[in-house]
Amino acid sequence: MAPCPDPSAAPGSKSLEIATLIRLIRPPGQIHPNPVGIAGRWQRIKHDRNWGQELHGHASRRLLHFIRPAASLALLGWATVLTPAQAQDGPVPPADIPDGAAPAEPLSLAPLLPDQTDPAALLKSDKSDPAPRATEGRPQPGLTLEAKLIADGPSIPKGVVWRVFGKQPGADGKLPLVRESSGGTVSLPLKAGDYIVHAAYGRAGAMKEISVGGGEEHDTLVLNAGGLKLDALVGKDQAPLPNLVKFDIFTDEPGNGEERSAIVPGLRDDEIVRLNAGTYHIVSRYGDANAIARADVRVEAGKLTEMRMFHQAARITLKLVSESGGEALANTSWTVMTPAGETVFDSAGAFPDVVLAIGDYTAIAKHDNQIHERNFKVEPGLNREIEVLSK
Repeated sequence: MAPCPDPSAAPGSKSLEIATLIRLIRPPGQIHPNPVGIAGRWQRIKHDRNWGQELHGHASRRLLHFIRPAASLALLGWATVLTPAQAQDGPVPPADIPDGAAPAEPLSLAPLLPDQTDPAALLKSDKSDPAPRATEGRPQPGLTLEAKLIADGPSIPKGVVWRVFGKQPGADGKLPLVRESSGGTVSLPLKAGDYIVHAAYGRAGAMKEISVGGGEEHDTLVLNAGGLKLDALVGKDQAPLPNLVKFDIFTDEPGNGEERSAIVPGLRDDEIVRLNAGTYHIVSRYGDANAIARADVRVEAGKLTEMRMFHQAARITLKLVSESGGEALANTSWTVMTPAGETVFDSAGAFPDVVLAIGDYTAIAKHDNQIHERNFKVEPGLNREIEVLSK
C-alpha cells in the first residue's frame, strides 16, 4: 500500500512552513518520534500541527529579533557604499542615532563656541593691545566759572548765560563758539588753550580772556551791574490805565546824529531789568498817541534802582451824535489835530478812544460825506467823552 500523502508536504501549505520552522528551530532531542501506521501518522501530523501553531508565535518573535538588527546593519552598509556625488546631497546622520531615525532637531553646522564667548573678542586681532596711554583716567581739563554783581558780593545763583569763544577768528571773521551753558556757577570741560568768556545776566554782561592749563581751574567774572524797576503815574497820584504804559531804555551814549535803538524795548511797569552800572535814558509811552514822558536814571552796581515817571495826559473817548447824549453814529472816520495842524490820531468807528497829552485839540468826524468838528481841551488825569454834534 502506498503511503498516505503527508498534508504538510503540499505546496504552499502552512503546515509545510511550520514543519520547516520546526526542523530549523526546535532542537533535535525534542522532535516527536514517528508513530506506525496511518492512524499514528495522522496523530503525528495533528500533534505537530498543534505544536507548530503554539511555536509559531515564538518563532516569529525570534525571527523579528534577528531581522531588526540585520535590517539596521543593512541600512548602515548601504549608506557606506554611496557614491561621492550621492554623499554630498546632505550631511550623514551621526552613528549614535538609534535605529537610523533622524534627530528631533537638525544639528547645527556652525563651529562650536564656548558658552561665554564674547562676540566682540572675535573681532580682535591677534596683536596684543597697546599699553594704555599715561593720560587715560585723568580728568579732562576744565574751567569752573562764577559771576558776581560786585567784586565783594555773593555769587549769582541762577540766570547767567555763559558763552566760551575761541580766541582766533574763523573764516567768517567771527570768534567760534566753543561752549555754552546757563545757570549760576558752572563747570565747563575745556582743552588747554586761550579763550574769551562772556557772561550775560539779563541786559548786563561781562567779558574776559582766560587761559586754561592742564587741570581744573576757577575764575570769576564781576559784572558790575545792578537792577532797574520802573513805574508811572498820571497827574500827581493817579494810576494809569492797565497795560497802557510801556518803557524804552536807551544808553546814554551820543547817537552821532542817528536815532538810537532801545537796548530794552517795551518794558512793562513793575518789571525789573538787570543792567550794567551806568546812566540810561528812559522813554515812557502812555497809549499810542503823543503821551510821552522822558527821564535819565543812573543804575548803581549791586543795587536795585527804582524810578517813577509822571504822565500829564488823559484818555479821551470820541462820539458823533445827532443830539447831546444821543447814540453814537457808526461808520464814522476820525482825525485829531493840534492847533499847529499836526495830526496825532486817526481812527474809524463809533467809539474810538485815545490817550492824549495835555493841551488843546480839534476832533474832526466824517460821516455820510459830511464833516463835523469840535475843539476840546485835555487836562491831566481827566478821562472823559467828547461828543461831536452832526448838523
